[in-house]
Amino acid sequence: ATASTFLKNRINGMISSLYREDGEEYYIRVSFDPKYRKSLSDIENILLYNNQGQAVKIKDVGKVVERFTPPTIQRKDRQRVVTLSSTLSGTTIDKASVEINKAISEVEIPSNIYIDLGGSLKDQQESFTDLGVLLLIIVLLVYIVMASQFESLTYPFIIMFSLPFGISGVVLAMVISGGTINLMSLIGVIMLVGIVVKNGIVLVDYINLNRERGMGIIRAVVNGGKSRLRPVLMTTATTVLGMLPLALSQSEGSEMWKPMAITVIGGLTVSTILTLLVIPVLYSMAAGFGVKRQLKKHNKKFNV
Repeated sequence: ATASTFLKNRINGMISSLYREDGEEYYIRVSFDPKYRKSLSDIENILLYNNQGQAVKIKDVGKVVERFTPPTIQRKDRQRVVTLSSTLSGTTIDKASVEINKAISEVEIPSNIYIDLGGSLKDQQESFTDLGVLLLIIVLLVYIVMASQFESLTYPFIIMFSLPFGISGVVLAMVISGGTINLMSLIGVIMLVGIVVKNGIVLVDYINLNRERGMGIIRAVVNGGKSRLRPVLMTTATTVLGMLPLALSQSEGSEMWKPMAITVIGGLTVSTILTLLVIPVLYSMAAGFGVKRQLKKHNKKFNV
């Protein structure tokens, strides 16, 4: 500790007093002249004084070795860390992380050192995880609400089949536009959960209404498709056209919101087309199985 204090005072300087002038105070720092502390030999010949006042050279109490060291020591979780930061240019975070991991794998790293990627990449991964959990919760809540309103577990399940078609539309829109899946596009996917199932709800609800009026399954499905075609297309067209200016915008900051608009447009367009085709088919199959099941129960009850 004594040697460390002496060495620090002679290299970095020691504040010995204050100089006051015109109401201002200045520290007076005393240290060796730079020409006397440039080389290793200069440092080795620095004198220390023990409790008896005897002079001892640094080289007599320790070995002076030249090493590279950070200007400050940073710690995280009680471990020393060295942070390397950079700014991306002409690429995306996911592509850059792949290249960085590839370069790291080609380097021999000591067993007591490990490398962890953080910063924006870690924030993005955490955001994606949170949005994924949020998406599952929203899908579950939508299903619960529809099940309570339809008083059935089958019809909400049929309507939820619109969601995979919406996801395929999102992927197709991203491929055509050259976009990437990012935070805003995931927010667009969450929006689609409510928008996409709306068309299926309108269609299935009217088909149920036709069946309550005494129509058969096939006739109820056909009449429901004809009657609800215009409302479904109108709601889809208004949403798509409302998002179109945002998707085509070239103004400052538009690159942040464009992925969300492209996601909604692509997912809603594809899901609407396939909903009008697939939902009636699935409804007919499920309703047919339901009728057969009720008929078997009826026959069993009356021993037919």
